[in-house]
Parts: sequence; C-alpha cells; structure tokens
Amino acid sequence: MKLKNLFIVLLALVLCVSCKVEDQTTPEYATKEFLKAFNLGDFPNIYKYTPAKEHIIIEQLEKLMNENKEQYEKVKKNRLEISSVTCTEQTDSTAVCHCKYTLNGKVKEQDMNLKKEDDHWCVKLSL
Repeated sequence: MKLKNLFIVLLALVLCVSCKVEDQTTPEYATKEFLKAFNLGDFPNIYKYTPAKEHIIIEQLEKLMNENKEQYEKVKKNRLEISSVTCTEQTDSTAVCHCKYTLNGKVKEQDMNLKKEDDHWCVKLSL
C-alpha cells in the first residue's frame, strides 16, 4: 500500500513539473491577456492590462457596449486564436510586442506598446 501511495505522489509531481506554466510577469503574457480580454469584451481584464490613466477610454467603450447589448453579445462570441506574441523590451519599463492572431477567421498582425506600471505590464492604447 505504501508503495502505491508513493507511486501516485511521484506521478503527480512529474505531471506538475511537465506542465508548462507561463510567466505572468512578462510583456508577452500581458499582451496575450489584453488581446483575449479586448476581443472578447472582458472589461475587468481590459482594465487590468491597461494603464490607469487610460481607464477613462475603457469606461467609455464599456458604456457604449452596455448601451448596445446585441453588439456586446456578438463581441463575447468572437473566436480568437493567438498564433504568436514576440516582445522587445526597450527599457526596464517599456516594450513593443508584435502579435499574430486570428479573429473570427481573419488573420491579423498588430504591434502594441507596453508600459510597466507598479511592476505590472500594461498595453498602452493607441487611438
């Protein structure tokens, strides 16, 4: 019985170690999370991955979406597949990320500027 329990514990450890855990402190991670949130209308995460001084823009977008429930429901059903995100840190607190993704069957590429705010990477909005 002890050997069986030991085997189960060892198997669990091997499985945990073999799982790839993405580093949540990188600009790549922040960019992916922002892309998901923005393209699926996940406002809590949009706020989380944008600089505080730009939240007024997100508030306006959220207000528009809440006023047009039908459009908002369409956004929530978007199909997003992120192919790649490659980032170049320009300084300790700025980075540029190049994203390749497919949104509802259309292939897209986009560059995003990021800024580190309170040790947290945020996507700067370009309007």
